[in-house]
Amino acid sequence: MASTLWGSGPWWGPPPPAPARPLTDMDFCSGAQLQELTQLIEELGVQEAWSEGPKPGADLLRAKDFVFSLLGLVHRQDPRFPPQAELLLLRGGIREGSLDLGQAPLGPYARGPHYDAGFTLLVPVFSLDGTGPELLPDLESCHAWLRLPELMCGASVREAWQDCLGAPVPGEGDLTLQTHSKEGPADRESAVDQSRDHAPEPEPRASLEKSPDDLSGTRSPCDDIANLEAPGPPKTPSSDALDADGSPVPEASGAPEAWPTLCPTQVASWFFVTLAEVAESLVPVPGAPRLVHAARHAGVTTVLVATPEPPRHLLLFDLIPVVTVAGWPAAARSHSWAGPLASESASFYLVPGDPPERQGTSGWQLCFARQELALKARVPAPLLQAHAAAQALLRPLVAGTRAGAPYLLRTLLYWACERLPALYLARPENAGACCLGLLDELSRVLEAGTLPHYFLSGRRLPAGHGAAALRRALAQLRADPAQALRAAVEEAKAARKGGGLAGVGRGTH
Repeated sequence: MASTLWGSGPWWGPPPPAPARPLTDMDFCSGAQLQELTQLIEELGVQEAWSEGPKPGADLLRAKDFVFSLLGLVHRQDPRFPPQAELLLLRGGIREGSLDLGQAPLGPYARGPHYDAGFTLLVPVFSLDGTGPELLPDLESCHAWLRLPELMCGASVREAWQDCLGAPVPGEGDLTLQTHSKEGPADRESAVDQSRDHAPEPEPRASLEKSPDDLSGTRSPCDDIANLEAPGPPKTPSSDALDADGSPVPEASGAPEAWPTLCPTQVASWFFVTLAEVAESLVPVPGAPRLVHAARHAGVTTVLVATPEPPRHLLLFDLIPVVTVAGWPAAARSHSWAGPLASESASFYLVPGDPPERQGTSGWQLCFARQELALKARVPAPLLQAHAAAQALLRPLVAGTRAGAPYLLRTLLYWACERLPALYLARPENAGACCLGLLDELSRVLEAGTLPHYFLSGRRLPAGHGAAALRRALAQLRADPAQALRAAVEEAKAARKGGGLAGVGRGTH
């Protein structure tokens, strides 16, 4: 019986070589092959899966429960802190673009030498229903001033927050809010058991966000720097260590224009001081997570928590005291590409960012973290991978600076979903091209100096100081993106193995 031939060879031989593909999948700028970039992006995602997956490991859960329990003790220290506040835990620290805090100093922390994975925790310390004249927006920026009335729910608000009040701000019209919104948060949460093998008693509820990019839970901290473990993290410059503001509380009349404001700088100071007092009183328990460092930078309290089990990891948590505002700004825009979002409890946050000074007072920055969480759940997975890779490439360029580029990059992710076809963004082979596209768009934003705000029509996000230097660094990176991605993969491998600061997890408690 004659053998079946494939071309001119026997059937059991190797198939003939595939016809040469035209060189259409190359990056014109660098000459890199897009297929290779996509493969490196996929490898980067695999290496970071230990901290970025939809099911976080036990070390992360225990560290999260430790922080939540610590905040429960803070409530015992100062009853102004809400006992059942709903926390929002986001994957990635503020230095990785989790929030827009303007050009605030954030300390010298860098992923790799100082920590293995970062997270951002929004801690509500005050709530506002959004129906009164308490909010005063700034017409030229994305900030607002919060004026405190004399009484709220029968309690003296000004007396309770006496040490955190600022000077009155003349009224210019109140921020218009809606009681319902199409842009509500995505609250897909599942319960998580509390870890009870460490010093703090875990009172607060905890929940875990199902989104592969963000976490959520329930409970709150406040001012300078406290090293609680022998192997210290990077030394904090004295300019970043802020003392509590002891300015006298202004006397206010009954007119809204004379109401004193809740000062975000002093709230952040109170937040850190209270947390530090509680942390110093803890008795470490062998085999439990340990708080090894705490410092305040502008409105952010940064803590480093060492996990006990090998491989030991050093996790960074950026704790931010926020004000929750019920309702939704009437001028906020809709997002048709994402479809209707849940509107069960439409609200937004006020965070201590880096707002412009006005009348001797500092304001709060508007934050839409819940809505961003809901939007990210709708972003195609390949585009999310491309954004994570671009973020990893940007990280070493902005480490130790005040650059707001990481949040600009995140905003470009949402704009890309409106501009490009969903079928293109959802194709895995396009991840490399999307990563390069995000970096190129970021360079154009840095050159222009601003980027349209994604939620507030007519508002713009500033590129900030150092934009020219960052553009030059991005241009150098764009000349060889494959090499930069290989370096990011190696960094992710090192973080997966654990380590952080040398000696953490092996020293004395």
